[in-house]
Amino acid sequence: MFGYYYNQNLRKLVVGFGALFQNIQVAHIDPVTEQPFNIRVPIHYSAQEKFIQRLLQPSSITEGTRIEFQLPIMSFVMNSIVADPGRRISRFASNINLQNGESCDFEGKKIQTQIPVNVSFNLFVYTRHTDDMLQIVEQIMPFFTPDHLIKLDMNEVQPDLQIPIVMISNNLTEKYEGDLNSRRINIASFQFVAKSWIFGEVSSVTTISTSQEIVDLD
Repeated sequence: MFGYYYNQNLRKLVVGFGALFQNIQVAHIDPVTEQPFNIRVPIHYSAQEKFIQRLLQPSSITEGTRIEFQLPIMSFVMNSIVADPGRRISRFASNINLQNGESCDFEGKKIQTQIPVNVSFNLFVYTRHTDDMLQIVEQIMPFFTPDHLIKLDMNEVQPDLQIPIVMISNNLTEKYEGDLNSRRINIASFQFVAKSWIFGEVSSVTTISTSQEIVDLD
């Protein structure tokens, strides 16, 4: 019943989700030239607690300078994978991708098993300045009304599958290390659900589109 196969469906979804936010930028003013310049905000795959510990760990650099140098930055993590029975199709249905072969045959690939899943993601934004946070939030929220579609090449049968990414909630907080006079970190957290699929093994299939009947009357 079970055999090894790996379509990288979840891996491709994680990469596709992170790629949505790879071009987020914030605008700063150069203190010397007083000219504006943009900074691209890097994004990493990491849980919030681990990332905050990294930002606040002791260093030879003074706390304010170190946090100012490292921020703004973003991280994201996949939280859960839950089957979605509302989108489930018949177990007897299959996806087939056919191409013209020799003669009247069509050759292609088939997936017999598939399951719809809701994959939960959390996106975290860390900034030193409140204005940086507001710039980033404004570059994210307008694109989720409430969902945003991405296209992923899941396998040979589903080379251009559309996945809705739905924004569920968001929250803004501040974190201080030590007393209230310490440098603060602004944190925005967003929760998303990707309505994706996990596909079974891809197998080869050949069909005959036309046939010719020969009747011997003798």
